[in-house]
Amino acid sequence: MGMIPEKELRIELLSPLHDLSDFDSGNEELNDFLKNDSIRDQRNLISKTHLCFWKDQLAGFITLAADSVQVKRIDRSDCMNGYRYSVYPCLLIGRLAVDSRFQRSGVGNFLLLLALGLAIDGPIGCRYLSVDSKVDAVTFYQDAGFRFMEKQAPKQV
Repeated sequence: MGMIPEKELRIELLSPLHDLSDFDSGNEELNDFLKNDSIRDQRNLISKTHLCFWKDQLAGFITLAADSVQVKRIDRSDCMNGYRYSVYPCLLIGRLAVDSRFQRSGVGNFLLLLALGLAIDGPIGCRYLSVDSKVDAVTFYQDAGFRFMEKQAPKQV
């Protein structure tokens, strides 16, 4: 399949009425999440899953959740644009998958732009967009401009 024009794609928030049975991204873990966990997580306010359709066919999905990014605060040079916070709000891409029939058609990029748009123009302040990527998707995110963050072990409370 070639590139799908963005104007032909539409987004819907996941509901129990959606038929997810034919979706197959080629990754069993992502398929299982969509079919068995996503609606429960959404109902429990853990995340929200947005479905992407092309001509009434489920082409992909993205699951988003709130997150935060902690930054070092040693001196003023570590401040971000004059803010002296140690934690900044973040929108997490928890899952992003494209049905195997639609891979390399622009659906993944469209979903990524949706997340970026929600981070920038959404109803809350959000400084960063982060992703919990599968190993085989790292290049996709790097090509989109994502960079690795240094991970630190959480502090014991």
